Amino acid sequence: QADQIEEPAIEAKDLTDIPWVGRSMVKLGDDHKFRKAEAWQRVHRSYLACISWADYNVGRLLDALDASPHAHNTIVVLWSDHGYHQGEKRSFRKFSLWEESTRVPFLLMDTRQRNAPENRSSNEAVSLINIYRTLGDLCNLNVPQYVDGQSLADLLTQPDKSIDTPAITTWGRGNYTVRDDRYRYIRYFDGGEELYDHSTDPNEWKNLAGDSAYAAIKSQLSNQLPDKEAPLVRRGIALWNVIDADQPQKLNKFKNTTWPDWLKKMKPRLQ
Repeated sequence: QADQIEEPAIEAKDLTDIPWVGRSMVKLGDDHKFRKAEAWQRVHRSYLACISWADYNVGRLLDALDASPHAHNTIVVLWSDHGYHQGEKRSFRKFSLWEESTRVPFLLMDTRQRNAPENRSSNEAVSLINIYRTLGDLCNLNVPQYVDGQSLADLLTQPDKSIDTPAITTWGRGNYTVRDDRYRYIRYFDGGEELYDHSTDPNEWKNLAGDSAYAAIKSQLSNQLPDKEAPLVRRGIALWNVIDADQPQKLNKFKNTTWPDWLKKMKPRLQ
């Protein structure tokens, strides 16, 4: 029932310590529309229904695999391309570099490994960029040197093993986030930064980027990010460009016009 769905926790001061480029990804106008129409619970219920339907059909697929001649010679990989905000950070979209957008379900099963631990999970921060090398490793195929990522094959039998490289995500040119098993660091194209300690702040409410006590952690994570941008093959379609990507003048308009207009409408209001 819709009235049994709990609303995500909202911190009134959540966005006040976030750089302008990050704020531009929030789309507070969406948040205002959903809350004005009192539609949040219905939206979330529909989202959960879609997940339930997908889960049901994945079960049908795996049942068919178990009943087939390929039940013990198949590698199964299940993942999603992105997460989705359901009101967290006052957003009802993907298109951000925070946990809700960048964290995805990722399951890996090799039916040939009869003695592998069952229903085990790893706490390592891994990336979908690792899938290519993982499948190449499991299938004993040669993987070209230019392919990024690292194999996760060992995690199937050693879920507690550490991974050398953190997970890196980008959205909009010059905007990156890097996530390890404890911290998330974000750097935007204009130099704005965010840093969160997930051991104490799973909602990413307190930006630690300006705290000198975390300077070493921030430096360690920022060193994982690309040094330069690859040139565009062609201009991107405006729909898929972040509001400020490559166009600082749009960010100025956002600061001076769009954001103040949203703040007037927001309920509950930001502090």
